[in-house]
Amino acid sequence: MKIVTRIVLVCTLFFLFGCQDTPAAEVAEATAVPEEVATDTAVPPTSTTMPTETATELPTETATAVPTDTPEPTATDTATPTEVPTETPTTAPTATAVPATSTTAPPAPVAAPPPAPAPAGPNLLSNPGFEVGYQPWESPNGNTHFSFHTADSQPLFIHSGARSLKGAGRIWQRVSNNITTGTTYRAGGWFKVWSSTQEDRSISVNPADIRGRICLNSFGDDAIELPTTICSGWVRPLDVWQFISVDAVATNDRVTVILQVALFNNDNNAIHIESLWDDITLGLAPVAATATPAPAAAPVRPNPIAFSPTALRDSMNSVRSTIEQEGGLLDRLYNGQGGTCAEYQGYYDDAIRSATYSGVPDDWSGIYNDYIFAVENFLVTNESIDSLCDNGGGGISGLNYGAARTGINDSLNRLIPAIEAANAKIGG
Repeated sequence: MKIVTRIVLVCTLFFLFGCQDTPAAEVAEATAVPEEVATDTAVPPTSTTMPTETATELPTETATAVPTDTPEPTATDTATPTEVPTETPTTAPTATAVPATSTTAPPAPVAAPPPAPAPAGPNLLSNPGFEVGYQPWESPNGNTHFSFHTADSQPLFIHSGARSLKGAGRIWQRVSNNITTGTTYRAGGWFKVWSSTQEDRSISVNPADIRGRICLNSFGDDAIELPTTICSGWVRPLDVWQFISVDAVATNDRVTVILQVALFNNDNNAIHIESLWDDITLGLAPVAATATPAPAAAPVRPNPIAFSPTALRDSMNSVRSTIEQEGGLLDRLYNGQGGTCAEYQGYYDDAIRSATYSGVPDDWSGIYNDYIFAVENFLVTNESIDSLCDNGGGGISGLNYGAARTGINDSLNRLIPAIEAANAKIGG
């Protein structure tokens, strides 16, 4: 019995201590779990930071978007004035710069250049300031291209007195009183240009290229292209009066003063194009003045030279090259792609100077006649454009271009087969 009692007591003690160990382990595990939970609980600060970063970016994006939206109406407002000039801005700074340009005159003297000395002695012209109308001034079209400004309506356009002449083209006055052959005379006058796409008459904005010059014919004729007509250079005094003059030695007992204005282009589409003349003078040139030399004589068709097959063939090839070059230049001039009157007239004059021949054999007469036709036809059909260049240039009309181009083509159509026939006869 005692033995049984001891066994029960031992088992009871063993059971009690075993039960105490298990809660301890569970308590330890339970303690560890809160530590892990605490560790997991540390995550929220990270999640707290994330919204903070997001909040920082949003104002930044919003702030960036606001300035971007703001300039849009500003750019529209700034660009509005630039619709008046021809330029279209692409950015706000450019739009700001354009109005400044549109209110400033293009490159031009801000004050009239120093004038050459006026003629000495009394003024030999009648009505030099156009105060009493046109007489005795003349023009090819009966003065229909000219009118007047008055001091009452446009004081900026008057150099002195009450009137000035406005218009484009050519006007002249022939003088026969007190003219002595062999004496040097000076013609001079005041010239001004105003051309603009706007209405302010004190300044030219986007002007056309219009120019003027004064000429003096030493024999009393009125044509510009004559070798006896001496001209000043072309001038374009925008918004200022400029005195221009020219000297010539009288070769007759009369001389002619010629005023000429030419429009070279209006690429800017100016709506106002006005050229003004006032206070024209004619008198003795100052003692120190040197007469302007006469221009070189105009080319003429040469006298015939002795026929030579190879010389004729070479002349034909030279003329062919001249006409082809002239044709290409004509196309460029008409289409506004470059070229000058001087270059055009160089080719034209070369054709005038092309050789002619005498003693042409019968078996060469057909070839020679085709050569002469090509030259003469070219000269006749291109004369209007050569004359336009003589008178200062200007736009080539479609009619004149068509006639000149047809003449060039017809000349080449006759000349090229003639060259081939000449080569066949020579064997070259």
